[in-house]
Amino acid sequence: MNILVAGAHGKTGLQIVEYLVEQEHNVRAMIRDGSQSKQMEERGALPYIADLERDVEFAVEGSDVVIFAAGSGPDTGEDKTWAIDRDGALKLIDACERNGVGRFILLSSVGTDKPEEGPEKMQAYLKAKSESEEILRKSKLNYTIVRPGMLNNDPESGNIIAQESLEGKMGQISRSDVALTIAKSVQNPNTFHKTFEMIGGGNEDIDTALNKL
Repeated sequence: MNILVAGAHGKTGLQIVEYLVEQEHNVRAMIRDGSQSKQMEERGALPYIADLERDVEFAVEGSDVVIFAAGSGPDTGEDKTWAIDRDGALKLIDACERNGVGRFILLSSVGTDKPEEGPEKMQAYLKAKSESEEILRKSKLNYTIVRPGMLNNDPESGNIIAQESLEGKMGQISRSDVALTIAKSVQNPNTFHKTFEMIGGGNEDIDTALNKL
């Protein structure tokens, strides 16, 4: 499949690219900075230079799936947060609908149901992600929304706890496990038109957890 990864140079996005290449997909790595192209090529991906704050229409053309793994983070200021995490996602969702791209996976976050209850420095980020989720659900796209807990840089474990709602249960999860879960969700019909939350731990491997959603 032809898969565009927005935010491909991020800590999680880069691992998503690697897992998708391992699965023998044709990966289009969307990056803002041309100096990152070599890094994408070394991982077997085709670099696409595009800015979420500008025109992204050309980037989705010919894609079967778009994965939105971009995130401004809590330290970039609210203007940048809204520009990337909500408006950037909206641009790609609209572009997918116009160009016949049927599948869209959004990397979001636990806490988007009640952004106002999150840490103060995360509230704008959670609100922006919450609005992008709502936009995606109302679209015509076959969506999956992935809400991980607090991200860490631990090695891949392969085991997760995944439910449509963790009912406020907090926990951490490695970026590697999130990336692998997203890669495995691409063609798993049990994730279609679903939102789910995930943390690390548990006794179920990723495939088993996804098939029980």
